[in-house]
Amino acid sequence: MYLARVIKIKAVQCHQAAVTDDYNTQFLFFEAGCRPKLRGHFQWSLDSPEEDLPGAPPEAPYELILNQISPPMQLAWDAAVAAFKEFIEAIKKGELIANGMHAATGVRQDLDPAEWTREGLILDVRNGDLFEGGYVRHVRRSEGDLIHWRSNGRMRWSTITLQAVIQEQKLGRIDWDALWNEDVARREKGQLPNEKAYVRELETRIKERYGVSVDGGDLRRFKAALYRGKPVRPRKQ
Repeated sequence: MYLARVIKIKAVQCHQAAVTDDYNTQFLFFEAGCRPKLRGHFQWSLDSPEEDLPGAPPEAPYELILNQISPPMQLAWDAAVAAFKEFIEAIKKGELIANGMHAATGVRQDLDPAEWTREGLILDVRNGDLFEGGYVRHVRRSEGDLIHWRSNGRMRWSTITLQAVIQEQKLGRIDWDALWNEDVARREKGQLPNEKAYVRELETRIKERYGVSVDGGDLRRFKAALYRGKPVRPRKQ
């Protein structure tokens, strides 16, 4: 969803034809969503997403930024920053449902939108990890390429997934397609729990999200198709 709402949008992609930066810089930004100045860097400050080193103290080694970017790339980056701010606002307003694993308990649950209003948050958009406080350090190859970043902050949530809220959705009306798409994405990332734990997790999620209980047979059919790698969800019999 990050790529769809922040990177793969017309306001960003329309500048690609005019970009003169090297191929890797272009590909990593326009296709993978990597920050254009910092290879391998997918971490955004929620307070100041335009910063090159989010959350870094004043003495941070800014000379380690790999390269300056061309004017067309800067325009694309500015458009992405604006889109990212709108993306985070949609989560704060509850227009997008965030579901993640609590770092301390290991339990997956929907995040309260207020969770995203805390100060000093850093979001790793590649791994779906939300950190609080601290700053980002660098790890470099001997020849000088920047290859990995990590936050010294405390992780609050990991492997976060998002889904859009269907405004007309009412309690008691289960959106099975939304649940299926959400968990297929988790399957592709290897984030599903073991099969025995999954049915209970799915049942709990449905109760919290839609306010209803579900027949055990429906849950088991859903689980079986998901874990067998089926491309489409089973229909209720």
